Amino acid sequence: MKKWTSLLLALAMALSLAACGNSGTQENTSELPASVSGSIAEETPAPTDTEAPAEEPAEEPSEEPAESETPTTEDSSSVLIAYFSWSGNTEQVAQIIQQETGGDLFEIAPATAYTDDYNELLDIAQQEQSDNARPELAGQVENWEQYDTIFVGYPNWWSDAPMAVYTFLESYDWDGKTLIPFNTSASGGFGRSLSGLEESASGATILEGISFTEHTLGDAQSEVTAWLDGLGL
Repeated sequence: MKKWTSLLLALAMALSLAACGNSGTQENTSELPASVSGSIAEETPAPTDTEAPAEEPAEEPSEEPAESETPTTEDSSSVLIAYFSWSGNTEQVAQIIQQETGGDLFEIAPATAYTDDYNELLDIAQQEQSDNARPELAGQVENWEQYDTIFVGYPNWWSDAPMAVYTFLESYDWDGKTLIPFNTSASGGFGRSLSGLEESASGATILEGISFTEHTLGDAQSEVTAWLDGLGL
């Protein structure tokens, strides 16, 4: 009887130990980590083209583009209206002559502009005449050779042309050219300037000029038209 009791006890203990062993080795699989640091390599994006492939033209051009035409110089004027103007009166006459003849305008301007003060200007003009000065000019005429007829306009300063006008005249070859003077003044007309023009524009044919005062500028348009008709221009 005791022998069977011992066997039963031993069997019961063996079953109990087996149950405890199974309980300690079971894994919990209900939640897994999304990733393990260092265990999964990062994905590298596939390379993409940096430029889109060139598209072929829808159609080939049917012909070569036409070349631009080079403008001719046949319409270039042979008349030049060169003028020096301080107050604007001589410029006004120059513009009327330009309208009547279709010539090109050129302003005779000193490199250093004269003062706007009238009394100071008189002193400067008188000093330049005394020194027989030739003030430097701001610009030169381009294509001088194309002009056959040159109008030269200026105001009367101390009974003569401003010295800048003589700088202009002596800067070019006047052989075969026609020079036509025009002038503005208070009352003195051309003064002694015509002889100065003849000397400084050696070789030029000088035609009869026209002179205006402040009182006759109002009729400048009709006066210029009649003058030019008389010259055959």
